[in-house]
Amino acid sequence: MQKIAQRLKVFTLVVIAILALVPSSLWAQDGFTNDTAIKQFLHERFDGKKIGMVIGLVDERGSRFFGAGGLDNGTSQEANGDTVFEICSITKTFTTLLLEEMVERGEMRLDDPVAKYLPTTVKVPSRNGKEITLLELATHTSGLPRDVQTMASQNKSNPFDYTPEQLYAFLSGYNLPREPGAKFEYSNLGMGLLGHAITLKAEKDYESLVVDRICAPLHMNDTRAVLTPELKARLAAGHDASGKRMANYDFQFQAMVGCGGLRSTVNDLLKYVSAQIGLTSSSLTPLMQKTHEIRHRNSPDYGDTGMDWMDRGEIYPTNMQLLGHGGGAGSGYHTFIGFDKKQRRGVVVLCNQLGGISSETVGWFLLEGVNLTQQITDSLSSGKNGELVGIGVKLELDPESRALQITGIVPNSPAAQAGLSAGLMVQKIDDVATTGKNPTLCAALIRGKAGTKVRLELMNPKRNETNTVELMRQKFTPPKK
Repeated sequence: MQKIAQRLKVFTLVVIAILALVPSSLWAQDGFTNDTAIKQFLHERFDGKKIGMVIGLVDERGSRFFGAGGLDNGTSQEANGDTVFEICSITKTFTTLLLEEMVERGEMRLDDPVAKYLPTTVKVPSRNGKEITLLELATHTSGLPRDVQTMASQNKSNPFDYTPEQLYAFLSGYNLPREPGAKFEYSNLGMGLLGHAITLKAEKDYESLVVDRICAPLHMNDTRAVLTPELKARLAAGHDASGKRMANYDFQFQAMVGCGGLRSTVNDLLKYVSAQIGLTSSSLTPLMQKTHEIRHRNSPDYGDTGMDWMDRGEIYPTNMQLLGHGGGAGSGYHTFIGFDKKQRRGVVVLCNQLGGISSETVGWFLLEGVNLTQQITDSLSSGKNGELVGIGVKLELDPESRALQITGIVPNSPAAQAGLSAGLMVQKIDDVATTGKNPTLCAALIRGKAGTKVRLELMNPKRNETNTVELMRQKFTPPKK
Protein backbone atom coordinates (compact mmCIF):
# COMPACT_ATOMS: atom_id res chain seq x y z
CA MET A 1 0.00 0.00 0.00
CA GLN A 2 2.77 2.41 0.92
CA LYS A 3 4.40 1.53 -2.40
CA ILE A 4 1.66 3.46 -4.24
CA ALA A 5 2.29 6.50 -2.08
CA GLN A 6 6.03 6.35 -1.59
CA ARG A 7 5.80 9.92 -0.55
CA LEU A 8 5.34 10.97 -4.17
CA LYS A 9 8.95 11.83 -3.61
CA VAL A 10 9.67 13.31 -7.00
CA PHE A 11 11.95 15.69 -5.23
CA THR A 12 14.36 13.48 -3.33
CA LEU A 13 15.19 10.79 -5.85
CA VAL A 14 13.87 11.92 -9.20
CA VAL A 15 13.38 15.59 -8.68
CA ILE A 16 13.78 17.88 -11.66
CA ALA A 17 15.10 21.06 -10.17
CA ILE A 18 14.13 24.60 -11.07
CA LEU A 19 14.47 28.08 -9.60
CA ALA A 20 12.81 31.08 -8.13
CA LEU A 21 13.98 33.77 -5.75
CA VAL A 22 13.22 32.65 -2.21
CA PRO A 23 11.45 35.19 0.00
CA SER A 24 13.32 36.04 3.18
CA SER A 25 10.04 35.35 5.01
CA LEU A 26 10.50 31.63 4.33
CA TRP A 27 12.23 31.14 7.66
CA ALA A 28 11.30 34.44 9.32
CA GLN A 29 8.13 32.89 10.76
CA ASP A 30 7.64 29.32 11.88
CA GLY A 31 5.47 27.65 9.25
CA PHE A 32 3.80 25.51 11.90
CA THR A 33 2.30 28.62 13.47
CA ASN A 34 1.66 30.55 10.25
CA ASP A 35 -2.07 29.89 10.00
CA THR A 36 -2.51 32.53 7.30
CA ALA A 37 -0.12 30.79 4.91
CA ILE A 38 -1.75 27.40 5.53
CA LYS A 39 -5.23 28.77 4.88
CA GLN A 40 -4.10 30.54 1.73
CA PHE A 41 -2.45 27.39 0.41
CA LEU A 42 -5.56 25.28 0.99
CA HIS A 43 -8.05 27.77 -0.43
CA GLU A 44 -5.99 28.54 -3.51
CA ARG A 45 -5.52 24.86 -4.31
CA PHE A 46 -8.86 23.32 -3.32
CA ASP A 47 -11.71 25.87 -3.18
CA GLY A 48 -14.55 24.88 -5.49
CA LYS A 49 -13.05 21.47 -6.29
CA LYS A 50 -14.41 17.98 -5.66
CA ILE A 51 -11.02 17.11 -4.16
CA GLY A 52 -10.21 18.37 -0.66
CA MET A 53 -7.47 18.47 1.93
CA VAL A 54 -7.59 18.92 5.69
CA ILE A 55 -4.56 19.90 7.78
CA GLY A 56 -4.57 19.44 11.56
CA LEU A 57 -2.00 20.81 14.01
CA VAL A 58 -1.54 20.21 17.72
CA ASP A 59 0.91 21.55 20.29
CA GLU A 60 0.89 22.67 23.92
CA ARG A 61 -1.57 25.46 23.07
CA GLY A 62 -4.16 23.01 21.75
CA SER A 63 -5.29 21.69 18.38
CA ARG A 64 -6.71 23.31 15.27
CA PHE A 65 -7.57 22.30 11.72
CA PHE A 66 -7.87 23.92 8.31
CA GLY A 67 -9.77 22.46 5.38
CA ALA A 68 -10.81 23.28 1.84
CA GLY A 69 -12.33 21.49 -1.13
CA GLY A 70 -15.13 18.99 -1.52
CA LEU A 71 -16.03 15.42 -0.67
CA ASP A 72 -17.55 14.47 -4.04
CA ASN A 73 -20.12 12.35 -2.21
CA GLY A 74 -23.28 13.83 -3.65
CA THR A 75 -23.49 16.63 -1.07
CA SER A 76 -22.23 20.19 -0.86
CA GLN A 77 -20.11 19.43 2.23
CA GLU A 78 -16.68 21.00 2.40
CA ALA A 79 -13.70 19.15 3.82
CA ASN A 80 -13.25 19.78 7.55
CA GLY A 81 -11.94 18.19 10.72
CA ASP A 82 -14.80 15.67 10.82
CA THR A 83 -14.49 14.55 7.20
CA VAL A 84 -13.74 10.83 6.95
CA PHE A 85 -10.83 9.58 4.81
CA GLU A 86 -9.21 6.22 4.25
CA ILE A 87 -5.96 6.66 6.19
CA CYS A 88 -4.17 3.85 4.35
CA SER A 89 -0.79 2.86 5.82
CA ILE A 90 -1.17 5.08 8.88
CA THR A 91 -3.16 2.02 10.00
CA LYS A 92 0.18 0.25 10.53
CA THR A 93 0.96 2.47 13.54
CA PHE A 94 -2.25 1.22 15.16
CA THR A 95 -1.22 -2.38 14.46
CA THR A 96 2.18 -1.99 16.12
CA LEU A 97 0.55 -0.22 19.08
CA LEU A 98 -1.86 -3.14 19.43
CA LEU A 99 1.15 -5.45 19.51
CA GLU A 100 2.75 -3.47 22.35
CA GLU A 101 -0.60 -3.50 24.16
CA MET A 102 -0.82 -7.27 23.79
CA VAL A 103 2.73 -7.60 25.13
CA GLU A 104 1.85 -5.36 28.09
CA ARG A 105 -1.07 -7.65 28.91
CA GLY A 106 1.22 -10.67 28.77
CA GLU A 107 -0.73 -12.11 25.84
CA MET A 108 2.20 -12.02 23.40
CA ARG A 109 5.98 -11.56 23.34
CA LEU A 110 7.91 -9.60 20.74
CA ASP A 111 10.29 -12.50 20.15
CA ASP A 112 7.49 -15.03 19.68
CA PRO A 113 7.44 -16.74 16.26
CA VAL A 114 4.33 -15.67 14.38
CA ALA A 115 3.71 -19.34 13.64
CA LYS A 116 2.77 -19.75 17.31
CA TYR A 117 -0.45 -17.78 16.68
CA LEU A 118 -1.46 -19.30 13.34
CA PRO A 119 -3.19 -22.61 12.63
CA THR A 120 -0.79 -25.56 12.84
CA THR A 121 -1.56 -26.37 9.21
CA VAL A 122 0.14 -23.15 8.06
CA LYS A 123 3.77 -23.56 7.03
CA VAL A 124 5.31 -20.17 7.81
CA PRO A 125 8.54 -19.72 5.82
CA SER A 126 11.86 -19.72 7.66
CA ARG A 127 15.49 -19.73 6.60
CA ASN A 128 18.45 -21.55 8.12
CA GLY A 129 16.28 -22.48 11.07
CA LYS A 130 15.41 -18.80 11.81
CA GLU A 131 11.67 -18.23 12.24
CA ILE A 132 9.83 -14.96 11.64
CA THR A 133 9.02 -13.21 14.92
CA LEU A 134 6.32 -10.68 15.76
CA LEU A 135 9.00 -8.01 16.20
CA GLU A 136 10.35 -8.67 12.72
CA LEU A 137 6.89 -8.27 11.26
CA ALA A 138 6.47 -5.00 13.19
CA THR A 139 9.83 -3.64 12.00
CA HIS A 140 9.70 -4.79 8.34
CA THR A 141 12.59 -7.22 8.71
CA SER A 142 10.72 -10.50 8.22
CA GLY A 143 12.02 -11.15 4.70
CA LEU A 144 8.45 -11.32 3.38
CA PRO A 145 7.80 -9.43 0.14
CA ARG A 146 6.56 -5.87 0.11
CA ASP A 147 3.25 -6.51 -1.57
CA VAL A 148 0.95 -9.39 -2.28
CA GLN A 149 0.39 -9.10 -6.03
CA THR A 150 1.45 -12.71 -6.37
CA MET A 151 -1.69 -13.68 -4.47
CA ALA A 152 -5.05 -13.87 -6.23
CA SER A 153 -7.46 -11.47 -4.52
CA GLN A 154 -11.16 -12.14 -5.00
CA ASN A 155 -11.77 -8.37 -4.97
CA LYS A 156 -10.35 -6.85 -8.16
CA SER A 157 -10.91 -3.29 -6.88
CA ASN A 158 -8.78 -3.95 -3.78
CA PRO A 159 -5.56 -5.95 -4.18
CA PHE A 160 -5.27 -6.24 -0.38
CA ASP A 161 -8.61 -7.94 0.29
CA TYR A 162 -7.52 -11.51 0.97
CA THR A 163 -9.10 -14.36 2.84
CA PRO A 164 -7.09 -15.98 5.63
CA GLU A 165 -6.97 -19.13 3.50
CA GLN A 166 -5.33 -17.22 0.63
CA LEU A 167 -2.82 -15.71 3.04
CA TYR A 168 -2.01 -19.11 4.52
CA ALA A 169 -1.56 -20.62 1.07
CA PHE A 170 0.88 -17.90 0.11
CA LEU A 171 2.92 -18.30 3.28
CA SER A 172 3.08 -22.06 2.93
CA GLY A 173 4.51 -21.78 -0.58
CA TYR A 174 6.91 -18.87 -0.14
CA ASN A 175 10.70 -19.13 0.19
CA LEU A 176 12.42 -16.36 2.14
CA PRO A 177 15.29 -14.70 0.23
CA ARG A 178 17.29 -14.18 3.45
CA GLU A 179 17.12 -14.85 7.16
CA PRO A 180 14.48 -12.93 9.15
CA GLY A 181 15.98 -9.90 10.85
CA ALA A 182 18.80 -9.50 8.31
CA LYS A 183 17.48 -6.48 6.41
CA PHE A 184 14.80 -3.79 6.48
CA GLU A 185 12.31 -4.15 3.63
CA TYR A 186 8.94 -2.46 3.88
CA SER A 187 6.23 -5.11 3.76
CA ASN A 188 2.49 -4.57 3.58
CA LEU A 189 2.13 -8.34 3.68
CA GLY A 190 4.15 -8.59 6.90
CA MET A 191 2.10 -5.94 8.67
CA GLY A 192 -1.15 -7.50 7.49
CA LEU A 193 0.04 -10.85 8.85
CA LEU A 194 0.92 -9.24 12.19
CA GLY A 195 -2.54 -7.73 12.52
CA HIS A 196 -4.11 -11.08 11.64
CA ALA A 197 -2.03 -12.93 14.25
CA ILE A 198 -3.07 -10.41 16.90
CA THR A 199 -6.75 -10.92 16.12
CA LEU A 200 -6.40 -14.70 16.36
CA LYS A 201 -4.75 -14.47 19.77
CA ALA A 202 -7.26 -11.91 21.10
CA GLU A 203 -10.19 -13.77 19.51
CA LYS A 204 -11.59 -10.46 18.29
CA ASP A 205 -11.70 -8.82 14.88
CA TYR A 206 -9.24 -6.03 14.11
CA GLU A 207 -11.71 -3.17 14.33
CA SER A 208 -13.02 -4.30 17.72
CA LEU A 209 -9.47 -4.39 19.09
CA VAL A 210 -8.64 -0.93 17.77
CA VAL A 211 -11.88 0.52 19.09
CA ASP A 212 -11.69 -1.13 22.53
CA ARG A 213 -7.98 -0.72 23.22
CA ILE A 214 -7.03 2.51 21.37
CA CYS A 215 -10.04 4.53 20.27
CA ALA A 216 -12.12 4.25 23.44
CA PRO A 217 -9.36 5.44 25.82
CA LEU A 218 -8.57 8.35 23.49
CA HIS A 219 -12.23 9.19 22.72
CA MET A 220 -11.69 8.61 19.00
CA ASN A 221 -15.28 7.98 17.92
CA ASP A 222 -14.76 8.34 14.17
CA THR A 223 -11.95 5.83 13.59
CA ARG A 224 -13.28 2.57 12.19
CA ALA A 225 -12.60 -0.10 9.58
CA VAL A 226 -16.28 -0.47 8.68
CA LEU A 227 -18.27 2.75 8.40
CA THR A 228 -21.66 3.32 9.97
CA PRO A 229 -24.23 5.14 7.79
CA GLU A 230 -23.45 8.35 9.69
CA LEU A 231 -19.70 8.06 9.09
CA LYS A 232 -20.25 7.07 5.47
CA ALA A 233 -22.21 10.29 4.94
CA ARG A 234 -19.01 12.19 5.88
CA LEU A 235 -16.67 10.05 3.75
CA ALA A 236 -14.68 11.93 1.12
CA ALA A 237 -14.59 9.95 -2.13
CA GLY A 238 -11.09 9.08 -3.35
CA HIS A 239 -9.64 10.21 -6.71
CA ASP A 240 -6.68 9.37 -8.89
CA ALA A 241 -4.16 11.88 -10.26
CA SER A 242 -6.46 12.82 -13.15
CA GLY A 243 -9.38 13.50 -10.80
CA LYS A 244 -11.26 10.30 -11.61
CA ARG A 245 -13.32 8.99 -8.72
CA MET A 246 -12.09 5.64 -7.38
CA ALA A 247 -13.83 2.80 -5.55
CA ASN A 248 -13.19 2.53 -1.82
CA TYR A 249 -11.20 -0.39 -0.47
CA ASP A 250 -13.18 -3.01 1.42
CA PHE A 251 -11.27 -5.32 3.76
CA GLN A 252 -14.23 -7.62 4.25
CA PHE A 253 -12.03 -10.72 4.55
CA GLN A 254 -9.93 -9.13 7.34
CA ALA A 255 -6.66 -10.97 6.65
CA MET A 256 -4.83 -7.80 5.56
CA VAL A 257 -6.79 -5.06 7.34
CA GLY A 258 -3.88 -4.33 9.71
CA CYS A 259 -1.75 -2.97 6.86
CA GLY A 260 -4.16 -0.24 5.77
CA GLY A 261 -7.84 -0.78 6.48
CA LEU A 262 -8.78 2.05 8.86
CA ARG A 263 -10.77 5.20 8.15
CA SER A 264 -10.55 8.29 10.34
CA THR A 265 -10.77 12.07 10.56
CA VAL A 266 -8.27 14.82 11.27
CA ASN A 267 -9.92 15.57 14.60
CA ASP A 268 -9.63 11.94 15.70
CA LEU A 269 -6.03 11.64 14.55
CA LEU A 270 -5.10 14.83 16.40
CA LYS A 271 -6.17 13.04 19.59
CA TYR A 272 -4.01 10.09 18.56
CA VAL A 273 -0.92 12.20 17.88
CA SER A 274 -1.50 14.25 21.02
CA ALA A 275 -1.22 11.07 23.08
CA GLN A 276 1.88 10.04 21.11
CA ILE A 277 3.79 13.10 22.33
CA GLY A 278 2.31 13.21 25.81
CA LEU A 279 0.12 16.28 25.38
CA THR A 280 -2.84 14.15 26.41
CA SER A 281 -2.59 12.08 29.57
CA SER A 282 -3.15 8.45 28.57
CA SER A 283 -2.11 5.01 29.75
CA LEU A 284 -1.31 4.32 26.08
CA THR A 285 1.46 6.92 25.90
CA PRO A 286 4.20 4.72 27.45
CA LEU A 287 3.31 1.97 24.97
CA MET A 288 3.32 4.47 22.12
CA GLN A 289 6.79 5.59 23.13
CA LYS A 290 8.00 2.01 22.82
CA THR A 291 6.88 2.04 19.18
CA HIS A 292 8.99 5.19 18.64
CA GLU A 293 12.22 3.40 19.54
CA ILE A 294 14.54 3.39 16.53
CA ARG A 295 15.23 -0.19 15.47
CA HIS A 296 17.03 0.43 12.17
CA ARG A 297 18.99 3.42 10.88
CA ASN A 298 19.49 4.82 7.40
CA SER A 299 17.11 2.42 5.67
CA PRO A 300 16.92 3.43 1.98
CA ASP A 301 13.91 5.72 1.38
CA TYR A 302 12.77 5.34 5.01
CA GLY A 303 15.67 6.62 7.12
CA ASP A 304 15.54 5.75 10.82
CA THR A 305 12.63 3.41 11.53
CA GLY A 306 10.77 2.19 14.59
CA MET A 307 7.42 0.34 14.91
CA ASP A 308 6.06 1.60 12.43
CA TRP A 309 7.25 5.20 12.75
CA MET A 310 10.06 6.57 10.59
CA ASP A 311 11.83 9.83 9.77
CA ARG A 312 12.21 9.19 6.01
CA GLY A 313 15.79 10.41 6.19
CA GLU A 314 14.55 13.96 6.73
CA ILE A 315 17.20 16.56 7.51
CA TYR A 316 16.01 18.83 10.30
CA PRO A 317 17.44 21.11 13.03
CA THR A 318 18.96 19.53 16.11
CA ASN A 319 16.20 20.96 18.31
CA MET A 320 13.74 18.61 16.61
CA GLN A 321 13.16 14.85 16.67
CA LEU A 322 10.72 13.94 13.93
CA LEU A 323 8.77 10.76 13.28
CA GLY A 324 5.87 10.14 10.97
CA HIS A 325 4.07 7.81 8.63
CA GLY A 326 2.48 8.45 5.25
CA GLY A 327 -0.05 6.45 3.34
CA GLY A 328 -1.62 6.17 -0.06
CA ALA A 329 -3.95 3.75 -1.79
CA GLY A 330 -5.27 2.98 -5.23
CA SER A 331 -8.67 3.91 -3.84
CA GLY A 332 -7.55 7.52 -4.19
CA TYR A 333 -6.22 8.85 -0.88
CA HIS A 334 -2.93 10.34 0.29
CA THR A 335 -2.33 10.81 4.01
CA PHE A 336 0.27 11.72 6.62
CA ILE A 337 0.63 11.85 10.38
CA GLY A 338 3.77 12.97 12.19
CA PHE A 339 5.17 14.66 15.27
CA ASP A 340 8.19 16.35 16.81
CA LYS A 341 9.07 14.60 20.06
CA LYS A 342 11.28 17.44 21.31
CA GLN A 343 8.97 20.39 20.61
CA ARG A 344 5.88 18.26 21.28
CA ARG A 345 3.84 19.22 18.28
CA GLY A 346 2.09 17.11 15.66
CA VAL A 347 0.64 17.30 12.16
CA VAL A 348 -2.10 15.41 10.32
CA VAL A 349 -2.72 15.88 6.58
CA LEU A 350 -5.50 13.99 4.79
CA CYS A 351 -6.43 14.34 1.11
CA ASN A 352 -8.86 12.45 -1.12
CA GLN A 353 -6.54 12.33 -4.12
CA LEU A 354 -3.51 10.15 -4.79
CA GLY A 355 -1.07 11.59 -7.30
CA GLY A 356 -1.86 15.25 -6.76
CA ILE A 357 -0.35 17.41 -4.04
CA SER A 358 1.79 15.30 -1.70
CA SER A 359 0.18 15.21 1.75
CA GLU A 360 3.35 13.73 3.20
CA THR A 361 5.56 16.49 1.84
CA VAL A 362 3.16 19.11 3.24
CA GLY A 363 3.27 17.35 6.62
CA TRP A 364 7.06 17.14 6.85
CA PHE A 365 7.39 20.78 5.78
CA LEU A 366 5.03 21.93 8.52
CA LEU A 367 6.82 19.84 11.16
CA GLU A 368 10.12 21.37 10.03
CA GLY A 369 8.66 24.88 10.30
CA VAL A 370 8.74 25.64 6.56
CA ASN A 371 6.31 28.36 5.52
CA LEU A 372 3.87 27.28 2.82
CA THR A 373 4.70 30.25 0.60
CA GLN A 374 3.66 30.39 -3.06
CA GLN A 375 7.24 29.44 -3.93
CA ILE A 376 7.02 26.30 -1.85
CA THR A 377 3.47 25.26 -2.69
CA ASP A 378 4.12 25.55 -6.43
CA SER A 379 6.59 22.71 -6.00
CA LEU A 380 4.11 20.32 -4.40
CA SER A 381 2.57 19.06 -7.63
CA SER A 382 3.54 18.72 -11.25
CA GLY A 383 1.71 20.42 -14.09
CA LYS A 384 -0.49 18.96 -16.79
CA ASN A 385 0.53 15.47 -17.92
CA GLY A 386 3.32 15.45 -15.34
CA GLU A 387 5.01 18.48 -16.87
CA LEU A 388 7.54 20.34 -14.73
CA VAL A 389 9.44 23.57 -15.02
CA GLY A 390 13.11 23.09 -14.34
CA ILE A 391 16.73 22.97 -15.32
CA GLY A 392 17.00 19.17 -15.50
CA VAL A 393 19.05 17.95 -12.57
CA LYS A 394 18.56 15.08 -10.15
CA LEU A 395 19.34 15.91 -6.52
CA GLU A 396 20.30 13.64 -3.62
CA LEU A 397 22.32 13.91 -0.43
CA ASP A 398 25.89 12.64 -0.60
CA PRO A 399 25.88 9.64 1.79
CA GLU A 400 29.18 10.61 3.43
CA SER A 401 29.23 14.42 3.60
CA ARG A 402 25.41 14.85 3.65
CA ALA A 403 25.90 17.70 1.17
CA LEU A 404 23.40 18.31 -1.64
CA GLN A 405 24.74 16.64 -4.76
CA ILE A 406 23.75 16.57 -8.43
CA THR A 407 23.49 12.87 -9.29
CA GLY A 408 21.98 13.05 -12.76
CA ILE A 409 21.41 15.36 -15.72
CA VAL A 410 18.44 15.24 -18.11
CA PRO A 411 19.60 15.22 -21.75
CA ASN A 412 19.03 18.47 -23.69
CA SER A 413 18.03 20.29 -20.51
CA PRO A 414 19.40 23.71 -19.46
CA ALA A 415 21.74 21.89 -17.07
CA ALA A 416 23.05 19.67 -19.88
CA GLN A 417 23.50 22.64 -22.20
CA ALA A 418 25.47 24.46 -19.51
CA GLY A 419 27.82 21.50 -19.16
CA LEU A 420 26.81 20.54 -15.62
CA SER A 421 27.64 16.99 -14.58
CA ALA A 422 26.85 14.48 -11.86
CA GLY A 423 29.02 14.82 -8.77
CA LEU A 424 28.82 18.59 -8.38
CA MET A 425 27.78 19.80 -4.92
CA VAL A 426 25.10 22.50 -4.69
CA GLN A 427 26.18 24.90 -1.95
CA LYS A 428 23.66 27.69 -2.53
CA ILE A 429 20.39 28.22 -4.35
CA ASP A 430 20.44 31.94 -5.05
CA ASP A 431 21.48 33.30 -1.67
CA VAL A 432 20.20 30.37 0.39
CA ALA A 433 22.74 27.87 1.72
CA THR A 434 21.74 24.22 1.30
CA THR A 435 23.58 23.03 4.41
CA GLY A 436 21.24 21.24 6.80
CA LYS A 437 18.32 21.19 4.35
CA ASN A 438 16.88 18.04 2.83
CA PRO A 439 16.61 17.52 -0.95
CA THR A 440 12.83 17.87 -0.88
CA LEU A 441 13.04 21.38 0.50
CA CYS A 442 15.98 22.32 -1.71
CA ALA A 443 14.10 21.19 -4.80
CA ALA A 444 11.11 23.25 -3.71
CA LEU A 445 13.32 26.30 -3.23
CA ILE A 446 14.68 25.91 -6.75
CA ARG A 447 11.35 25.71 -8.51
CA GLY A 448 9.51 28.69 -9.97
CA LYS A 449 8.23 30.09 -13.25
CA ALA A 450 9.45 29.25 -16.73
CA GLY A 451 11.58 31.94 -18.32
CA THR A 452 13.29 33.06 -15.09
CA LYS A 453 16.83 32.32 -14.06
CA VAL A 454 18.38 30.16 -11.39
CA ARG A 455 21.68 30.95 -9.74
CA LEU A 456 23.50 28.00 -8.23
CA GLU A 457 26.77 28.00 -6.34
CA LEU A 458 28.46 24.73 -7.24
CA MET A 459 31.54 23.02 -5.84
CA ASN A 460 33.57 20.45 -7.77
CA PRO A 461 34.93 18.09 -5.05
CA LYS A 462 37.50 16.56 -7.41
CA ARG A 463 39.07 19.91 -8.23
CA ASN A 464 38.12 21.65 -5.00
CA GLU A 465 36.77 24.51 -7.11
CA THR A 466 33.65 26.63 -6.57
CA ASN A 467 31.84 28.63 -9.22
CA THR A 468 28.42 30.17 -9.84
CA VAL A 469 26.16 29.50 -12.82
CA GLU A 470 22.88 30.98 -13.99
CA LEU A 471 20.40 28.89 -15.92
CA MET A 472 17.03 29.62 -17.49
CA ARG A 473 14.17 27.40 -16.41
CA GLN A 474 11.99 25.73 -19.02
CA LYS A 475 8.98 23.42 -19.21
CA PHE A 476 9.48 19.75 -19.95
CA THR A 477 8.20 16.31 -19.08
CA PRO A 478 10.60 14.32 -16.89
CA PRO A 479 11.88 11.07 -18.38
CA LYS A 480 10.25 7.91 -17.05
CA LYS A 481 12.17 5.88 -14.47
